[in-house]
Amino acid sequence: MCDIYWEIYEMGIPVVLGPALLAKALGCPTRCECDVVIHRDDLERVGSRDCVWTIEDPSFIHRHIWVGGYPHISLEDMAKIKGPSDVVECLLSRL
Repeated sequence: MCDIYWEIYEMGIPVVLGPALLAKALGCPTRCECDVVIHRDDLERVGSRDCVWTIEDPSFIHRHIWVGGYPHISLEDMAKIKGPSDVVECLLSRL
């Protein structure tokens, strides 16, 4: 499914899938087929990569939503993630 998700998950880093799936479904622009969200303090361990969003709130991992058997960023946390702003702006305007 999403190799970057499993790679980060296996590193023991809290991770959820990002907004790409929802963006595609709602016709919003997305640069990634699969993206993930991690806490900003874990970015050093993962390294700067395409398709990795960050969030400052460490409790995001407890508010995920399940889609297709995988945890995704919650709608509540969608506006808090750091990454390409055009994707989030489009999503929030269509929800």
